[in-house]
Amino acid sequence: MEDQKSFNYSISHKNKMLVVSFTGEEMSPVVVPALEAVREEILAKEEVRQVVFYFQNIDRISNEALASFAQLQRDVRAKPADLRLCSLKESLREKLLRMGVVRGLEVAEDLKSALLSFPRAA
Repeated sequence: MEDQKSFNYSISHKNKMLVVSFTGEEMSPVVVPALEAVREEILAKEEVRQVVFYFQNIDRISNEALASFAQLQRDVRAKPADLRLCSLKESLREKLLRMGVVRGLEVAEDLKSALLSFPRAA
């Protein structure tokens, strides 16, 4: 069985914004339960209107994890919440854009750019 220690996530919540940090080398099939936990936590926070997925050193996403990640994004958008993905490695970013898994306008270079890209609440 693959070791899940190479992947971890943390969630930071402030006001109506949530930052989900993913760390590790790969999102493999063993991370699917973690992605489901992230989804449940995001959907449980009714006040959240802005979500950032912060990728730290993630090189690859397996097909199994990719399906769960795509569903997680759809659920965030349907919440409704604005979504940003940041710090994607170039090869992963290109793959996800080419496959249509992520939207180009939702991708930011780094965490600061992602946070600043959200519309200001009145």
